[in-house]
Amino acid sequence: MMIRAPIASLLFAVLLVGCSPSAPSGSADTPAATPTTATAVSEGEWRLDAAESHLSFVSIKNNAVTEVHRFRELSGQVDAEGQGTLQIMLDSVDTGIGIRDQRMRDMLFDTSQFAQATARLSVDPAALRRLAQGDHQRLTTEVALDLHGISNRIPAVLRVTRLDDTTWLVTSEQPLVVDATRFGLINGIDALRQAAGLQAIGSGVPVTVSLVFTGS
Repeated sequence: MMIRAPIASLLFAVLLVGCSPSAPSGSADTPAATPTTATAVSEGEWRLDAAESHLSFVSIKNNAVTEVHRFRELSGQVDAEGQGTLQIMLDSVDTGIGIRDQRMRDMLFDTSQFAQATARLSVDPAALRRLAQGDHQRLTTEVALDLHGISNRIPAVLRVTRLDDTTWLVTSEQPLVVDATRFGLINGIDALRQAAGLQAIGSGVPVTVSLVFTGS
């Protein structure tokens, strides 16, 4: 629990990420849905452009020090009916410090058993296609996140911008907050804290996304 280009869910998020738009306008609020992806293979299908997409999360140490991390491997799609999924490969966690990456894989995510996190949502693809180039839609929704064998829904405020005829950008207007306690990760966080000799590591993890989808 954004730009062309949080446990992060966690992580997570979340990656994240999708929405269910209402009508094509310059910026409209919409009720719930769930996040995700796009680049076309068949008619009406979108796929994630992983090279241009990013998912980052923030850790807070000793109630004072914040650090930004990311996952390097994402994949996803939205089918013709608007059912979207985003897969986050947890082994691809990148904190900038090798030993910390390995500790997160082993102690926190337990990637030998839980290799990926998955975010799901439903969108209205027809409404998104009606957006004019350069227009955006603000979406208030929920993301269904499967992480560490547990599924929970996370509130999300997303913006979908049509970049050109076949490309859409989905960004988080505000961080999605993933609560580690709701995903059975609190023991892993405590193990990380002890290994690093810290007094505290925050259990609320802000996640941000910038996801590029292409499709018809």
